[in-house]
Amino acid sequence: MRATTSRVDHPFAEPIRPLTLYTETAARDHRQMPTMIDRRMIRGLLCTLAVAQPLAAQPELAAARGLIHAVPGDLPIAIGYLNVEEDSWPLSVAVENAPKTTVSSPTPVFQVRFAQGWIMIDAAMDREIAAGAHDSGRFFDDRYTSAITALRGAGLIVITHEHYDHIGTVGHSAVADELAPKTMLTRAQMDWLLHKPERTLTPFDSTRAGRYIIVDYDRVLPIAPGVVLIKAPGHTPGSQVVYVKLASGLEVILSGDVAWHRLGIETEKEKPDSASRHMAEDRAAIAGELAWLHQAERSGVSVVVSHDGEQLKTFARQGILSEGLAAR
Repeated sequence: MRATTSRVDHPFAEPIRPLTLYTETAARDHRQMPTMIDRRMIRGLLCTLAVAQPLAAQPELAAARGLIHAVPGDLPIAIGYLNVEEDSWPLSVAVENAPKTTVSSPTPVFQVRFAQGWIMIDAAMDREIAAGAHDSGRFFDDRYTSAITALRGAGLIVITHEHYDHIGTVGHSAVADELAPKTMLTRAQMDWLLHKPERTLTPFDSTRAGRYIIVDYDRVLPIAPGVVLIKAPGHTPGSQVVYVKLASGLEVILSGDVAWHRLGIETEKEKPDSASRHMAEDRAAIAGELAWLHQAERSGVSVVVSHDGEQLKTFARQGILSEGLAAR
């Protein structure tokens, strides 16, 4: 059932419990991390917040807004993106009962930039994985090289969900081992990498699992100044969206694959049933998330749909996003 409330409310209204942060080795607990995302600081701070300011019954957007300064520091200044692959498909493939008009469907990576340093959101995939998945789009080696440079320079890498076109580079590529110690995966994302390779289409060596930062949280998790993860299972069990508050005051949600085109959010229509069944989506969860994202848009938040190429270009023209990645 679709959410019908007029408030910006989230379909998963469970009480927030203290964050559980899993570290696979004691050594990693003591490994120095960039100051903006010190994991020990986040762990202690979030446990304190859960006791001092319980967020039960608060909608997730309000919770995220309340946590923009949970990790001390200056807010991010921009969000960049780069499409490593360009493809197209009928709009009817992305949105149920939509016209068959051909629309752009790229595979981007996102870069949340601070005055010093950046966080990467999603990592795309290399040419080998794209070919193995029988992608029909045009893969750009030069853009992928730029994405790798940005991933290598990032203070942290976060993945919206565990499909190959979002997680492939950090799960299985020539640089996966190098990127693993700065890649934050949720427990659900790691479970799919380990146990559902037919779903992720990403070969994964289980002996490498301990090299990643593994977290588990109930509803929201601040990871840097102005950057908060919001759990959104449905497209996959480990799906999450990323709320970003920029220093300019602009609010953005990087929504991953909750929808494949902005029309899905604007009309609160899901992907075609055949596509949902093929990917084992939770359609009830997706329906609630589409309604929630639509309401977030109405409150002034710019909701970015990863595979909507025209929307990415429009947001770049409007200054909400910037095309291209910073290298330093």
